[in-house]
Amino acid sequence: MNIFSFYPKVNYSVNDFDKIRAIDINASLKLRDYIKNYRGIKYRPYVVQDGERPDNVSYNNYQDPSYDWLILLVNDIYNIYDEWPKSSQELERHIIAKYGSISAASSTIKYYYDADRNIIDLTTFNSLPVSSRTSESILQWEQRMNDKKKIIKVPSLQSIGQIQSELNVLNLKPVL
Repeated sequence: MNIFSFYPKVNYSVNDFDKIRAIDINASLKLRDYIKNYRGIKYRPYVVQDGERPDNVSYNNYQDPSYDWLILLVNDIYNIYDEWPKSSQELERHIIAKYGSISAASSTIKYYYDADRNIIDLTTFNSLPVSSRTSESILQWEQRMNDKKKIIKVPSLQSIGQIQSELNVLNLKPVL
C-alpha cells in the first residue's frame, strides 16, 4: 500500500482556467503526528543489515515490501539519503567524497574526550593522563553515526491493520 493513498485530494489551480486533482502533501504532518502520538502501536527493535533498504525491512517483517513507508514514518525518516543507514560501500564513497580519502578521515581527529566521554578541547586533552582521555577520528565518528541509524523500530504485524484503519479515518477528516 502506498502512503499517498492516505492523503486527501485537493483541487490545485494550475492557471486561471485549469485545475487538477492533487494529493494534499500537508496531510503528512497529520500522519506523522498520528504515528508519533498513537499509543496503541506495538513496536519491536530492528537492526538494519548492511545494504538493507526500507522495502527489504518491510518484506522481512511483513512478507510485503509495500510497508516501507510505514517503516520510514515510524522512525521519523524523511530523507532516505541522509537519515537511512548507508551500506559499508556507500559509507566509504560518502567519506571519500566528503573528506578526500579514508586515510584523511582516519587521521583527522573529530573529537577529544575525557574519561567520562565529555567532549573536551585539545589543551585539556593534552593535560590529562593517557588513561583518562580518548579521541575519535572523523572515520570513527562517521561509522558511529551510521551505526546509530541502523537501530530502528518496526510496528508489530498486529498493529498494521489497526494503523491502516486509523489512517483511513484520518483521510476522511478535513486538513486544518
